[in-house]
Amino acid sequence: MRLKILSSLLLGCCLVLPAASGHCSQNASVPAPAGAVGVNHGPGGMGFPVGKFCAVANYRYAHKDEWYLHTSEEDGADKEVSSHNIVFKTRYGIAKGWDIRTATPFLMNTIETDGKNDAWSGGLGDTTAILRKQFMSQKDGAPLSLALDLGMFVPTGEVGQNNIGTGAWGGLVGAGATWMIGSHRLETDLSYLIYTEGRKEVTKGDRLRVNGHYAYALNNRLDLGLEGYYEWTQADEADGVNQENDVKTFFAGPKFNLKFPEYGVTLGGVVLGAAYREYEKQTLTEDWRAEFKLIKLF
Repeated sequence: MRLKILSSLLLGCCLVLPAASGHCSQNASVPAPAGAVGVNHGPGGMGFPVGKFCAVANYRYAHKDEWYLHTSEEDGADKEVSSHNIVFKTRYGIAKGWDIRTATPFLMNTIETDGKNDAWSGGLGDTTAILRKQFMSQKDGAPLSLALDLGMFVPTGEVGQNNIGTGAWGGLVGAGATWMIGSHRLETDLSYLIYTEGRKEVTKGDRLRVNGHYAYALNNRLDLGLEGYYEWTQADEADGVNQENDVKTFFAGPKFNLKFPEYGVTLGGVVLGAAYREYEKQTLTEDWRAEFKLIKLF
C-alpha cells in the first residue's frame, strides 16, 4: 500500500509541474534568483556542481500559545512554548547529475506554564541523508529541471524524556522541479517519509511534505518572493494502537535572499503565516514563524 502511495505521489508531482515550450536559457547578464529559504525546503529540480561542497545553517523561531482542535481554536491550559530550531545541512556533488545531502536538527524548546519557565525539551535530532539524481536540466536544453531523491532517516538524535530523538530508522522518496526564465524562478518539491518502530515501541506516522516557492531577482544582490509549505504527519502508533494525533498544516509568506557570489554566500529570510491548521488531537500551535538561511559554497 505504501509503495502505491509513493508511486502516486511521484507521478502526481510530474503531472503538476509548470509546463514550458522550448529551451529557456539563463542569460549570464540577467540576475538569477537563489533557492528557497525555509527550513523544510528542498532544491527543487536543481543539480549541484561536481566536487563542490555546501554548508548550510537554517534557523526557525516559533512561539506557540494557541490551542487548536481540528481546524478551530480551543480553550486550553495556560501554556506557552518558545521554539528555536537550528538545522545543519551539507551538500556535495559526487558526479554529473548526482549529489548527496544531509540535514541534522538541534531543537531548543522553552516551556512556560502559568507564566513560569518550568521545563525544557530538545537536543540533537535525527539525521536525514539523501541521494539525488537530476535527470533533466534547463542548462542542457530541457524545458525545466527535474530530479528524484532517495534517502534514509538515521537515529542520531538524543533519546530521553525531554529529547527529540526517535530511536527509529526510516526511508524517504522525493521529487522536485525548477523552472527558470529571465530573473524568475518557480520551484516545487515533495517528499514522503516512513519510519520503523522507535523508542517505547512507538512508530511515528508517515510524513508528507509539499513545498513551493517563487522568486524574482531584482538585481545580483537581492531576490524577493513567496514560499509555501504543506505538511501532513499521520498518526503515531504505540503498541499497535493509533494515537489519533494526525496533523495537517500549511504555512506561507514573503521571503528575501541577499546574495554575495564573490564570497559564495547567500543569506535569506522568510516570515510564514499559518494559512491552514488541522489537528486530530488538541495541540499547542503558532500563528506564524520566522525562518532564516545562511549558505556557504566551497
